[in-house]
Amino acid sequence: MKNSSQFNPLPEKVLRRHYELLRELLPDFYRLVVEEGRPADVLLNHHLRTHRELGARDRRFLSESLFSYFRWFGWTVPKLALDPVDACLVGAMLDSSEPHPSYRYIRTQSYLPMALTPIGNLSLTEKCMRINDWFREILGDEMLTPADLVPNGFIQVVEAESVLHCIECFQQRPPTWLRSRIDPQTFIDLLTEHQVSAQPHAGLRSAVCTDAGTNLDHKLGEKADTFCVQDISSQCVAQICAPRPCDEWWDCCAGAGGKSLHLMDLMQQKGKVFSSDIRGSALQELKNRAHRYGMRNIRTQRFNAASDTPFRKSFDGVLVDAPCSGWGTWGRNPDARWRTSDDEAVKCANRQLTILRNASWSVKPGGILVYAVCSLTRPETEEVVQEFLDTTLQFRLDPFANPLTGTMTDGQLQVWPWDGPGDAMFIARFKRSESGTIS
Repeated sequence: MKNSSQFNPLPEKVLRRHYELLRELLPDFYRLVVEEGRPADVLLNHHLRTHRELGARDRRFLSESLFSYFRWFGWTVPKLALDPVDACLVGAMLDSSEPHPSYRYIRTQSYLPMALTPIGNLSLTEKCMRINDWFREILGDEMLTPADLVPNGFIQVVEAESVLHCIECFQQRPPTWLRSRIDPQTFIDLLTEHQVSAQPHAGLRSAVCTDAGTNLDHKLGEKADTFCVQDISSQCVAQICAPRPCDEWWDCCAGAGGKSLHLMDLMQQKGKVFSSDIRGSALQELKNRAHRYGMRNIRTQRFNAASDTPFRKSFDGVLVDAPCSGWGTWGRNPDARWRTSDDEAVKCANRQLTILRNASWSVKPGGILVYAVCSLTRPETEEVVQEFLDTTLQFRLDPFANPLTGTMTDGQLQVWPWDGPGDAMFIARFKRSESGTIS
């Protein structure tokens, strides 16, 4: 959350409106997200589109409050059974050293008996100790732990030594990453000229970190085509694909096409990308983005990579950015952890292996196959890779350098949430043998 010192004093009617907005919306969002499994950001965007009377400060307050509520939901709702607005208030205290000024008013309407102080600057372990102190009378001997902040199934499918570090990262909103489409230093200078603070990543210089919430399209105007908003772990995927100019690539689960666009940029607009997805709306968004950037060599087609007949055409490279549990994005989408089932990773892994096998038929002899998922669970990562290698004998892992560090890998890379920092991403690169059929 932004510091309250960055906000102008708000009239009391605005403070009351913010309180009433939370009282009205949080119960509905709880039901729609937790019970019906709908994404909070989609619900919020729909609400804001249908309530044009809400100004920029109302929208910012709602967005910050909603995601703070779900970020600390595992402590405040199932364990402490707090009223939704009180849960949001406690979340704000945990998230920030100076919460939004509306929370001063909300505190006056709260029946919580304890004194709450902003503790956003403390570590997760320290926050855990403090909240246990606040609610000792309610909790008794059953103290809260960091593991309460993720579903039970999480610790069963993630490497044990990484669990706590992952949870610590999930409790902090990751920064906004941009992918520079021009010389990185020129792009930094452009942002500085428009009074936008930015810092390139030390290893992947085209990845530029900036403050969240800045409307760069508005600030940069006609120069807005110089960048794409793309998380740093996502940027690693096309770098590992390493397409050459004049290559033909198939992005078989393209979605809105961030990686398709990156492949074209890496090929300097001299190759071709065939982008498919099961969702026509996502492909339309890809077409719009390609038009914005002046890319003419991206062709799209609706296609179900899990069940449709594989293409007869072969490609120099195939990217399988497979549908996954999304458990690596919980820092950016804190509500997602409460609308998932414990066996989600295993169910996703079965579909991922099917898609990977189907897509492998379209790789030319000697060509490249890249598998990527924004996850960090064993079933969706190393277990999918091992099963694919055991049953598809014409492919082997193809070693590559970690784009963030330069360190050589064996052909597999787990980008952890703290590596960017950003979303988690698993990436494996395979090479098909020069001869023979896929078995």
